[in-house]
Amino acid sequence: MRFVRRKQEASAEPDGEVTRVAPAPAAAYDGDLYRLPEWARRRGEERALGRAHAEGGQFDTLTLQTGSVPRFHELEDERLEELARIDERTEREIQRARAELEAQKIRLAESQRAFGEARKALDDSRQRVTELEQPSRRPGDGRPSSIAVSGSRWPVVRRWLPAALLLLLLLVVEVPILYQVILSWGDSVAMTALLAAGAALIMLVAPHMYGRAFRSWQEHGSSSQGRWLLIGVATVWLGLIVAVAVLRRDALVRPLVVDGQEIGPTSEGVGQLPTMVLLLALLVATALIAADLGRRMHNPNDRRLRELRAKRDAEARVLAEAQAAYQHDAGYAESIVHYVEAAERRRASRLRQLDSGFDSLATAYLGGVVEGLKDPEAASWAERIVLQRRTRS
Repeated sequence: MRFVRRKQEASAEPDGEVTRVAPAPAAAYDGDLYRLPEWARRRGEERALGRAHAEGGQFDTLTLQTGSVPRFHELEDERLEELARIDERTEREIQRARAELEAQKIRLAESQRAFGEARKALDDSRQRVTELEQPSRRPGDGRPSSIAVSGSRWPVVRRWLPAALLLLLLLVVEVPILYQVILSWGDSVAMTALLAAGAALIMLVAPHMYGRAFRSWQEHGSSSQGRWLLIGVATVWLGLIVAVAVLRRDALVRPLVVDGQEIGPTSEGVGQLPTMVLLLALLVATALIAADLGRRMHNPNDRRLRELRAKRDAEARVLAEAQAAYQHDAGYAESIVHYVEAAERRRASRLRQLDSGFDSLATAYLGGVVEGLKDPEAASWAERIVLQRRTRS
């Protein structure tokens, strides 16, 4: 009976085929219920008992000459009891091991199923990541940027730093312009500066976010309501641009007051229409630049690739844990099988050790008797008795 293959299979199995791996070394099953006597301690006890019998007059040299040792019959009865105990405990061990094997089969099936599911999930994630790791060639192709594919930080800085600097430059230029436009709105210079900075930030961030939303629409598409929403937002933003352009035109055509004297408007000699066209062109260009930067910088597929990679790494860790658990369960199940198969060999080994152990007890008892009698002739008769016992064995 075998539950695992010795050679690990690296290729994926077809659907319906059981996933198998090589069993890992695990703690071997130990179901022993029988322990042999402590022979060293027992030999010491028997030697002391033989010496006490000889010194107490219960045993003498003449008794040795007859070859009759009453203690041997007691040891034989004890040996037969131990033999019966071995048979009974061995049978119980086999029954318990078989029950444990059936339970381990269930645990092994569960860990095998978990391992198969974890590997299937990881294979699916790896395939999806491989399919997605192709750099985008045009908006809407469903591919991430080459920067996201490479995973390097320096290309991110090298690519987006100019765009960030351009946005910052536009913001720096817009703040003083808007400051001049809303100069009469603030209660103080600080308030006017804050209003100008906030307005400039909105003038740049709003189209930038619009560009990001437009790129998401390019990648994932949208319903007719979503498209109409984009068109509506662009229309509203164009109206706001026109309003800001009007405010700037009025600021340019108002006379400038320096040291309490009017020195004429900034746009003196220039018609209002050319001024309006120029302002509209500048504002529209600024909004388009911010929107296009947002569209180029935002690729929703980059986030999807990062999430898929994180999912793949997490599933790889889950697979490693599931494989370790499966290998452990497989190794433990195999150790139970080996334990059951070795039941007869284990019983035979115990019998040999039992016979040898009781023979050593008998020898130790005779040694104690000889020590107690202190008779050289008793030693020779004891040696003959030991030889006869081993010959009969």
